[in-house]
Amino acid sequence: MSGPIYRVCRRFVVESGHMLSRHPEACRFPHGHTRTIEVVVASDELDDLGMVVDFKALKLALEGHLDRYDHAIAVNKTDPFLKSLRSAFPESAFVVFEGEPTTEAIAKEIFDHASRVLADGFEAASGSGTPYRIPPGRCRLERVRVWETPSSWAEVAR
Repeated sequence: MSGPIYRVCRRFVVESGHMLSRHPEACRFPHGHTRTIEVVVASDELDDLGMVVDFKALKLALEGHLDRYDHAIAVNKTDPFLKSLRSAFPESAFVVFEGEPTTEAIAKEIFDHASRVLADGFEAASGSGTPYRIPPGRCRLERVRVWETPSSWAEVAR
């Protein structure tokens, strides 16, 4: 009989836009969502503090990457309007994808990034100077779920 698996989830919220250039209806136009991003990590054992990972450490490890989606628009690099958008709104943030920036693609991009962070480890100080660390391989990423609306989400899981 194997032991328990411990899981924790950290949620992030970003105001994020995208446009799906190949969509047959209104989704091909720029539009936005309040996206809730759930990152679930797991471990077979708890650390010295009795945790899978400190929630603050997980936040510090991922928030910089996730902030690039906040008040930004995700666009397919081959979208015919990308150049015009950048010209018209040079101060805007764009996240450019190889393909359509669907919620599934956004979840996969975040999943890949979070997987690398957890495998490589993370160390930083909070605003108060308290050090936070995630040792390499300490916990594993199980899934990333990105809510596009309160009733619709996409998920990438191990």
